[in-house]
Amino acid sequence: MPPLGTFAFVLHTHLPYSRNAGRWPHGEEWLYEAASETYIPLAEMLLSLPADLRASVTMSMTPVLVEQLASSAVLSGAHEYINDRAERATSDISRFEKQGDVGMAGLASYYRDWYLARGAALSRTLSDSLVTPFRDLQAAGRAEIITSGATHAFLPLLSRDSSVYSQVKTGVESYRSHFGSDPAGFWLPECAYRPATVDAAGTRRPGLEAFLEGQGLRFFFVESHAVTGGTVPDPSDLPGFYRLGQTTPPGQRPIGGPAGSYVTARPYYVGNSSVAAIARNQRLSQQVWSADYGYPGDRHYREFHRKDDVSGLQYWAITGPGVDLGSKQPYDPSAAAARVSDHARHFAARVVEELAQQNQQHGPGALVTAVFDTELFGHWWFEGVQWLRQVLLLLGEDQRIRIMPVREHLDQFPPDAAVDLPVSTWGAGGDDRTWRNDLTQDLWDTLHRLEPWVEDLATRYSPDRQEWFLQAAREFMLAASSDWPFLITTGQAASYGRRRFESHVERFELLRRMILADTVSPHGRDYLQQTMTKDELFPDLQPEWFTARQGCAT
Repeated sequence: MPPLGTFAFVLHTHLPYSRNAGRWPHGEEWLYEAASETYIPLAEMLLSLPADLRASVTMSMTPVLVEQLASSAVLSGAHEYINDRAERATSDISRFEKQGDVGMAGLASYYRDWYLARGAALSRTLSDSLVTPFRDLQAAGRAEIITSGATHAFLPLLSRDSSVYSQVKTGVESYRSHFGSDPAGFWLPECAYRPATVDAAGTRRPGLEAFLEGQGLRFFFVESHAVTGGTVPDPSDLPGFYRLGQTTPPGQRPIGGPAGSYVTARPYYVGNSSVAAIARNQRLSQQVWSADYGYPGDRHYREFHRKDDVSGLQYWAITGPGVDLGSKQPYDPSAAAARVSDHARHFAARVVEELAQQNQQHGPGALVTAVFDTELFGHWWFEGVQWLRQVLLLLGEDQRIRIMPVREHLDQFPPDAAVDLPVSTWGAGGDDRTWRNDLTQDLWDTLHRLEPWVEDLATRYSPDRQEWFLQAAREFMLAASSDWPFLITTGQAASYGRRRFESHVERFELLRRMILADTVSPHGRDYLQQTMTKDELFPDLQPEWFTARQGCAT
């Protein structure tokens, strides 16, 4: 029987630059939590799959994250974090035993063994950096690694094409440096796409696909509504979610082309480019993401938010919808494992159903994707890595399904049609309101003020100030991260997001003044070294990547 089509797990892997930016609750702690709970377990799992299993995942890894994972200091910090967690669990064993709580002592033993196993894997497989296992996964055919914008900047809201170009170019060059090959795919940060447009001066700016094509990239991902059209939810219940001056009432808003004009099960060339857009399959993705019926909300799974007052470890289960944190029941790993098996079988069956339906309409070239944030697995959803393993085993053994890198699917089934995509994101309302609104507009005003300055500096600095310019460029790119306005809008860490943005802007402006000054004092040289140590990334950055190119994508 010929295959029904191709299924692709797509995992978007990203954390903002967190090195030397504080520890708990924000900063380097993010890196070590994600490394111990997601990146290391995920790499272990994928590398342990049977050699003859036909299964792989597509993983975007943002350059700003890869640069951090490549650091020996981050590798050392991950070791320390895991050892600390194992020691906390060991201490909890004694505490619970003294209290006569055999069940909680058993859970503490479970965590001690779990963290010791992660530490052993870290020592066994990672000789130089946390990037190593992902290079190994790509070499073994278990993962297709793709790149993204350098610092995960929200590309459609950047006012200068030099800013877009430098994000894409730096992302590609960073990938080449760390993975030793050319990337085939690109993750648009926040799935934020912008077609060709005309700026205030009347210059026609290329669509984002032109920047990707100029760097030899072949595909990127968009949210489903960018292709299918129709309507998307239009939430207005959070402060700042309306863009400035927006008057659209709550409810549904139209986006894209006429509903039903295109489908998510086929890749399309974008405009007249050779770059393909691939849309997320909403039905499969929502089976995990949905707050109402998604698997991670099952009552047997571990509760993320309740933590032990002494050790900070998580000893409780979700228990049920609406159960307050104080009423959570103890976590049972064996009961959770049973639910993992149930949910894996259910999801695998849904993939087969979806591909069978798409096959009837589009033939064996159908491509169905389920797209998730990588950090969901293991960190937010503790059992998620094992769920992913079981789904891969089930589908990899099913002769009706192809599970292959997106690049290979495009080789076998290249697009036979083109689409003109609208402005779109995977954020609230399908537009940019999560990142640009009355809470964050001042950030964009600041970035738009800095962008021409970066272009100017790229051609005006004197030869002896090149290091100053390159560090100023790094600070500008870090300030442009989409994480800062996201944290402000959602209120998850609003003060932290604003502080991080302002600190990178301040460093840029100080370095700019030093570049333009007649002389630089010893204090200025010390400041440069301190800043280079604090924000240490993209060592291969080139000044020409930042020169003015409005209206040009290359």
